[in-house]
Amino acid sequence: MKVLQRNAYFAHSENVILRMLAEDDENIRRRAVDKILEFRSEASATTDMESSTLESSRKDVVRQFKVPKINVEATHFCELTNLDSIKDISQPPALMDLDDTSIAQMLTKPLVLQRPCHNQAVERHVKLITETASVVTGYEKRDGMIRQKIQCRLLMSKFDSRTICLKPTFYIQDQ
Repeated sequence: MKVLQRNAYFAHSENVILRMLAEDDENIRRRAVDKILEFRSEASATTDMESSTLESSRKDVVRQFKVPKINVEATHFCELTNLDSIKDISQPPALMDLDDTSIAQMLTKPLVLQRPCHNQAVERHVKLITETASVVTGYEKRDGMIRQKIQCRLLMSKFDSRTICLKPTFYIQDQ
């Protein structure tokens, strides 16, 4: 149980809500939609009270992905974490660009994500984040270094190994 609790990233509220939206059972999808709309209304109420600076925008803030406390007696994945008791719950990043009507439409049709979560690009980013974490500490510094590396890679020209010979070739003539 210690190992399961330590590696309980799968039970994070964002992952559970995404899975709930993809469920065939309409009652489970309704709970997820209600939770997202509730979060959005609370977030907009606090944004209205605060000044609208970049720091108060939830999209620009670096989120801390904390391992949740899991319910070991759960019989369904929805019960792995208590979504009502989590204080720093946030909506899944995959849904941030959707408006409230698109979220509400998921009551009638389950969510289908068009982006795979395990592909070569994801593995490349995992490697990048791991390398960065071994060099830089702190969320802001790590985020800045990752963004800088990605920007540098976009600016660098491609190396074409077919047109450039890396090793000089010497020909020995027979005598």
